[in-house]
Amino acid sequence: MRGLLALGLLLTALAGCSGPEDATQRFAREATESYLAHDPSYDTGRIHCTGNPRPWLVERQARVVICAAQRADGGCDWYRVDLVPLGSRVTTRIRLDARDAGCML
Repeated sequence: MRGLLALGLLLTALAGCSGPEDATQRFAREATESYLAHDPSYDTGRIHCTGNPRPWLVERQARVVICAAQRADGGCDWYRVDLVPLGSRVTTRIRLDARDAGCML
């Protein structure tokens, strides 16, 4: 019983750990930074995005990423980044998803 409990705690900890930014997160963050680059109401150096989902510790390619963009006056707005495949490359569609939604994703 203790072994199962320890394994469950380990899997929960691994699933909740956020490691370095994955390629999808970086792509979405950079796209959102570019999208907001000329808007002085945002601190584009403080944008964080969700990564690829990892159900059962197997990574899947995300098609939608949510990015929290910190406003210069405090708080964060959430932007939805749709990843749209176009042949051999991927483009993005970015739109405001939620205003003042919080900075934790």
